Amino acid sequence: MSASILSPSVKRLVKRLGIRHAGRTAVAAVVTQLVVTALNLPQGYWAVITAVIVMQANIGGSIRAAWARLLGTGVGAAMGIVAVHFGGVTWPALGLAVFATVMVCTAVPFLRESSRVGGITAVIVLLAGHGNLSALTLGLDRFFEIAVGIITALAVSMSFFPSRAGKAVSFGLAKIFQDEAAFFSLMLDGRVQDAYSDRQAFVLKDRIVRTIARCRDLRREANLEGRGGEAAAAHILLLFRAERLFEHLLAMDHIACEWHGEGLHSQLTGELAGLRQSVGAVLSALGAHLRKAEALPDLAALETAVAGAREKLSAMRRERAPAAYGLSEVMHFFSFMHAMLACAAETAEIVGRLRTLERE
Repeated sequence: MSASILSPSVKRLVKRLGIRHAGRTAVAAVVTQLVVTALNLPQGYWAVITAVIVMQANIGGSIRAAWARLLGTGVGAAMGIVAVHFGGVTWPALGLAVFATVMVCTAVPFLRESSRVGGITAVIVLLAGHGNLSALTLGLDRFFEIAVGIITALAVSMSFFPSRAGKAVSFGLAKIFQDEAAFFSLMLDGRVQDAYSDRQAFVLKDRIVRTIARCRDLRREANLEGRGGEAAAAHILLLFRAERLFEHLLAMDHIACEWHGEGLHSQLTGELAGLRQSVGAVLSALGAHLRKAEALPDLAALETAVAGAREKLSAMRRERAPAAYGLSEVMHFFSFMHAMLACAAETAEIVGRLRTLERE
């Protein structure tokens, strides 16, 4: 089934309330319960629990969670069986089994997310045994139950209102560029109007950092979905460039929060306003493009604004305008302008590279 048949307003409501993810998780739990009932598994609730845990917001996330759950269960079951065989159901055996499981999962990079699951499985194998069941049987039963839950969850994830990580990466990148546009405008407004807002700057910086981190995770999940090619290359390019642009914005922010009062910037307020408008417009349009709302932005206005600012700076140098100001003011001004022009250049580079990539 696909969510494409839903109207835009319904899609927004579904996303806001998490209806799709909640529904898919509920379906996975019910289907798993039906499967374990048909297979007559004695402790099939572990399969249902696994299905709920594995079911993530997108297919790639579900695959990632499935591997973590399956591998952790395998390691924990193996350690628990070995501990029972050599040490019996004793507290030293329990401690050694948990210690060995967590140590192995931590030491192996792709098992690190499995350490908790593995430790729990080791404890179950040692402490939840029955008189008529050996540790080996119990461990294998647990592994089979987990596998049933994983397979069912993945089947539901791929067939019932499927959601792909690749699309989520595009939306995350769109959010980053739109927040960076707002951050850029905030820095310029704070300088021109001498009204820098620490609170607004903190909120935007925190949101951008969080979204970048989330996009990194989503890109790894998109790789697990097996969809590479042009979209994957574009995501790698855009994420790298978004981080570089954020570094230039942080340089502007560092200067803006310390630079106050009238200064050299008052001699090119028109050029600053032009840069604010053009850079913000391009970044906002880039975000809209990634949401498939419009075409890639035109760079003519941005190039004109950059050329005007550079020409004005050259004129100020020729007229020796900086000589009338103190060293601190001059350093702050040129550092701010350098970071701002770097933002403009990075913005143009992002659009240019993306346009080239989409043409290939």
